[in-house]
Amino acid sequence: MSPSIDYEGPTPPYQQIAAEIIRDIKSGTLAVDRPIPSESSLIQRWGVARDTARRAVRHLRELGYVYTVPQRGTYVRDRSKDERQDDA
Repeated sequence: MSPSIDYEGPTPPYQQIAAEIIRDIKSGTLAVDRPIPSESSLIQRWGVARDTARRAVRHLRELGYVYTVPQRGTYVRDRSKDERQDDA
């Protein structure tokens, strides 16, 4: 069963996709320095436009969950150092 977007809810679709990826990162399903699904995969999985998939990835990058290597892909960022600094 593929996930669904709540187009009637208050959360924009790109944030819903990003939240699902964040859950996968926090649960360990997506590991540090491993790639997240490609834009094409997100489009196919969620049934959204390319712009929505790109916005989801951009949102993850802005939140510090991922980093992008040009011509290679987008990878899970190690946030453990950041989280330890936040606790200090």
